[in-house]
Amino acid sequence: MKGIKALAAVLIVTGLLASALTASAGAAVFRHYVACGISQNSKPAHSCPKRAKKGAFFKSTQADVVYAVCVKFPSGKNLCAHAQKAEQGTLYVNKITSTIVGVHVVSWYVKGKKVGANVFRVTG
Repeated sequence: MKGIKALAAVLIVTGLLASALTASAGAAVFRHYVACGISQNSKPAHSCPKRAKKGAFFKSTQADVVYAVCVKFPSGKNLCAHAQKAEQGTLYVNKITSTIVGVHVVSWYVKGKKVGANVFRVTG
């Protein structure tokens, strides 16, 4: 009986590790972040002043893709830019022109599937 329980525990742990590795491998296919700035050198950020330029950055590391980027504003309104072409290895930026103070959620989609999201706050 102890052997069966031990085997079951090992199988569960192995399954969890395998699913975690698969999830992390998929995450490496796309790089996405929000920054206070729109230049290629802008660093990822979680908070930006309302007057700052803001950008949603996206890079596909393994293939050319067409993506969509959507911003959910503090008011609940969603705004999306569809059919954004991304060549493999090139970093792209979509301007976020919001000056609304509060939490914004930026989401990226490839082939209709969400590939990432970032939350950032615009401060007054």
